[in-house]
Amino acid sequence: MWASARSWSAAASDGRRGRGAAVSALLAAVIAALALFTAPAAAVERPLTDPETVGELNRIEHYLNGIKSMQSRFIQINPDGSAWNGTLSVRRPGKFRFEYDPPIPYLLIANGNWFFHVDRALQETNVIPLVKTPAQFLVQENISLKKDFKITKFEEQPGLLQVAMVTRDNPDLGEVTLTFSDKPLELRKWSIRDIQDNLTQVTLQNTRYGVNLNADLFKFVEQPVNRSAE
Repeated sequence: MWASARSWSAAASDGRRGRGAAVSALLAAVIAALALFTAPAAAVERPLTDPETVGELNRIEHYLNGIKSMQSRFIQINPDGSAWNGTLSVRRPGKFRFEYDPPIPYLLIANGNWFFHVDRALQETNVIPLVKTPAQFLVQENISLKKDFKITKFEEQPGLLQVAMVTRDNPDLGEVTLTFSDKPLELRKWSIRDIQDNLTQVTLQNTRYGVNLNADLFKFVEQPVNRSAE
């Protein structure tokens, strides 16, 4: 699954398309979540060298670096249109956990150095170095949008800001687009478009910041039958 440089979130949607039956059950929640990002006014793309744009990017960078821990419910829309719910836990630097609601059998863990994609149904785990995922915007200790990423687009519309970027070291991981609500600034959604043009979107709900998270959340303790590493 990880033989090519696929995005870490899109990987959870590979294979087992039969589980896409969650679409019907989650349709109402998906519509409600995505309504947040529907605005009557068209998005305005801003020149990246514009002083106002530079100021907004600096504000976004400062905001991301200020997140030490967070926990949120999320809705993930996969490239095939299926929708999965779950809980995201983040402790910076380097640690996150995507726990999908049943019947989705996947678990995604970053423990600071490694990224684990666990398929509980098959008792199988894929492992790659965390640096080979586009997760820097979420867990890197010191986020520098200018140094670590190439900004490809900055857009704004009433109440929303969007910044699209690729990692400088691994641009083939795909383009990440972050969506923020404005005033106050808050991360509400991200999407990842991989080199095969597959789009995965994650919308956050009821996010809590500065939460005390148990260190065991970020430990990989399962014993899979088959284990592969890139």
